[in-house]
Amino acid sequence: MNPELGDTMPGGVAAPATVIDLPVSAIRRNPRQPRRAFDPATLDELAMSISAVGVVQPVIVRQVDDGYELIAGERRWRAAQKAGFTAIPAIVRSASDVESLELALVENVVRQQLNPVDEAFALKVLLEDLGVTQESLAARVGKSRSAIANKIRLLDLPSAVQDLLTSGALSEGHGRALLGVAERGKQLQLARRIVEKGLSVRQVEEEVRRVAEGPRKATEHPRLALDQGTVDEVRDAIFGILGVTPRVKSKGSGGVIELPFRDEADLEELVRKLRSQR
Repeated sequence: MNPELGDTMPGGVAAPATVIDLPVSAIRRNPRQPRRAFDPATLDELAMSISAVGVVQPVIVRQVDDGYELIAGERRWRAAQKAGFTAIPAIVRSASDVESLELALVENVVRQQLNPVDEAFALKVLLEDLGVTQESLAARVGKSRSAIANKIRLLDLPSAVQDLLTSGALSEGHGRALLGVAERGKQLQLARRIVEKGLSVRQVEEEVRRVAEGPRKATEHPRLALDQGTVDEVRDAIFGILGVTPRVKSKGSGGVIELPFRDEADLEELVRKLRSQR
């Protein structure tokens, strides 16, 4: 991480920086901005505040070919435009794609401004598209590797369920519990029941166990009850070795571990990593 960027992290010591006024039209949003949803009502409130006292905190940008790209402060940039401002105070930093997204992610996580889905999306981009190491990412956002892996798994839920997480109708705990249901249709059905009946996370976990067990025959062996803590440890261990989050499922008195892959090249990379463990 660029030390200049590190000094601007929330909670850190701010490095001396020159604040300049930039035309709002010369600034574009970051296409990898982790925060994808902006509430119109809160933007209106911020615009009213900016109209009254101006932009108190500068945005952070980096220079690109056609102007400047936001690193942090998109809400301020949007609200300033709503307030009729044609220029906004900004700090220009030199940053790569990785540094830009990492700074934006950490700022939003520290300020608790991201919903679980947006945070999961940003973590996934950093790990899979930009190649940030798990250890570095865990240290930067103050989370364990297993917490990061569990967060990214929320992106496996149906888009309609992700929308409920984004809006706050479901909590992250509800989302993690729903991942215990194998069928996406049943995940969505249960998610709607959570919203309609106000089910707690504990109630959902119990419902998921009942769905997973299903009707049993008298002669059928009891299904193995997997401890969630053990399952998380397994996922974390495999994620640390292979860089993918496995699916751990009960099956009869035992279970299975599935390793997802996107294409043949992805499969070959998994095989290479497995062979390297010999």
